Amino acid sequence: MISFDHPYSQLFYKYVNSFATVSQSSFEAFLPLIGIRDVQKGENIIYHGQTARNIFFVCEGILVSQWMDDEANVYIKNFFVEGHLAGSTVSMLTDTPSGFGVECVVGGAILEMNYKRYKEVIYGHEDLKNYYIANLEQNWIIENERRQISFAAESATERYISFLNRYPKMPQRVPQWLIASYLGITPTQLSRIRKGL
Repeated sequence: MISFDHPYSQLFYKYVNSFATVSQSSFEAFLPLIGIRDVQKGENIIYHGQTARNIFFVCEGILVSQWMDDEANVYIKNFFVEGHLAGSTVSMLTDTPSGFGVECVVGGAILEMNYKRYKEVIYGHEDLKNYYIANLEQNWIIENERRQISFAAESATERYISFLNRYPKMPQRVPQWLIASYLGITPTQLSRIRKGL
């Protein structure tokens, strides 16, 4: 079992406390659930069409959620960077196949927890419930709406600037086509935008 003092536990504890104040004793209820997993570039964490059972916390590296159309074009839905949760939440909540895959694009390490047991722990602690609700509100309501408005109202250049504000080091860490796909533009368009800035 991972210890509370392990650097990865501390990173996860910091993340949890960024949403609500959670006691050490409540957080330690997660520890028996947590496995540490090394991940390599190109490794699939969740396959498209697989029913997701686990939730992940990125300690090192970068994951992306993505799907592919019938012409083999890849679309990036989200980046999951260090210090953030990753997974297919809809698949876990509804016990249905995931509409996208999750792949490692920069190798590193993740924490892995069974989602059903993760929620059971949360329901047993009032402070963890506060964390869970605040996390869902931030990541599923606020951020989702911001992204929808961004795609509807902002130019490609404005979307890229917003992206840089959120992920300032990403252009140095991942291939540019991944960023272009996330922004809904072509790599050529992204190259022009970058030159223009």
